[in-house]
Amino acid sequence: MHRKWWNLIRIRTIETGAEPGGGEPPQPEPPQPEPPQSDPQANTGGEGDEKLGEHGMTALKNERRANKSLREQLAAANARIKEFEDRDKTDAEKASERIASLEKSNTGNAAKALRYEVAVDKQLPKVLAERLQGSTREELEADADSLLKLVSVQNKPNVKPDPSQGKGGDPKPHSLSEAISAYYK
Repeated sequence: MHRKWWNLIRIRTIETGAEPGGGEPPQPEPPQPEPPQSDPQANTGGEGDEKLGEHGMTALKNERRANKSLREQLAAANARIKEFEDRDKTDAEKASERIASLEKSNTGNAAKALRYEVAVDKQLPKVLAERLQGSTREELEADADSLLKLVSVQNKPNVKPDPSQGKGGDPKPHSLSEAISAYYK
């Protein structure tokens, strides 16, 4: 008899989230009005959100809202830190940072252009140009050659065509009587 009551208490605990022994169940937070969303995809979840139920969806929305506000606070804090760091820099230091970032961008763009040039020269599909690896033109060309070998191996059919299918070697009959006589030969 005692085990029966203990199982009921455990079931109650699981269902309500209360402590064993008759504690008060937690009170749900009152729903807060949702702020207007600028990005409709920002707070949409995965495919399993519908299975959460009403309380689960409320908790998930609250968590996403808190996450969004924390990300905004972090971005604002990073901007202030950058502002304080830049305040003490001279114009020459700011210019040198800008030059360094432009040089880095220029190097990346030059490498990308070289990959596309090699891909065009080797008649490699544009989709595969991004996959070329190497720092010099020779390395990129060697990589393109090996990639072309792989692509050509995959594009070759493994099955030879059946000569009995399609147009045969016999000439077509010009009339119905020729077709009938050719059939019965």
